[in-house]
Amino acid sequence: MRLRKKLLLLIAIKLIIMFGVLKLFFFNETLNTKFQTDEEKSEFVIRNLIKE
Repeated sequence: MRLRKKLLLLIAIKLIIMFGVLKLFFFNETLNTKFQTDEEKSEFVIRNLIKE
């Protein structure tokens, strides 16, 4: 039982670190940094959703 808790905690910590690093380095550009108005943001999202 103790081993299971330790392993789950280790997996959770690794996942948090992995997703934190991915978000920080690869998904750094957000809509707020690229666009000023809500219209520009919505146009960008719509264009990317309907890409072929």
